Amino acid sequence: MFSLAKTAAISVLAVPLFVSSPAAAAPASYTNGPCQGSSGVTVVVDATHFAGASVTRRCVAGDPETAFEALSEAGFAPVHGTGQGQQGPYQYLCRIDARPSSSADPCTGFVPNAPYWAYWVPDKQNANWTYADEGVDVSDPAPGTVLGFSFGAGTATDPNQMSLTLAQAKDPNWTGS
Repeated sequence: MFSLAKTAAISVLAVPLFVSSPAAAAPASYTNGPCQGSSGVTVVVDATHFAGASVTRRCVAGDPETAFEALSEAGFAPVHGTGQGQQGPYQYLCRIDARPSSSADPCTGFVPNAPYWAYWVPDKQNANWTYADEGVDVSDPAPGTVLGFSFGAGTATDPNQMSLTLAQAKDPNWTGS
C-alpha cells in the first residue's frame, strides 16, 4: 500500500529538475562488504524483488557529497527519472543497475501503489532503518553512515522496506541467510 506518509515523503524527495550537461562518472572507489569504523559510507542495495538478484553491500571510500554520488562511487548505475508534480518538474531515483527495466518503468514519474527505489538511513539511535527525509540528490551522508536502497523487497504492508536489518547491513559476517 502506498501510505500517506510515503506520499508525503515522496513529495519531499522530489527536487526541481535543472537541465545541465552530464557529468563524467566518477571512478568506482569501493570494497565489497560494509565499511568498518567511522570512515567511508556503506551502500546497501536490496534488489531481492528482482529474479536472480540479491542484497549487495559495498564500502565507498572517502566522503561522497550525496547519496546518489555514493551509489555511483559504489559501482552501481543509478538513473534519474523525471516527473511533473504540482510544483513543476522533479527528479528522483528511478533505476539502479537497469532495474526495473525501461519497459517496466519508463522513469517518467512515480506510479501510485507501485514499487519504487526507496531510500533508507539509520534512525537517530542508529539501530533501525528509517525512511530518508531527504532525496538522494541532496542527502549528504557523513562518513561511517549506512545507506539503504530497496525496491519491492519488503513486506505486504510496506513492499519497499529493506529485507535485512540495519544490524545485518553493518555485520561483515552476514551472508544473507
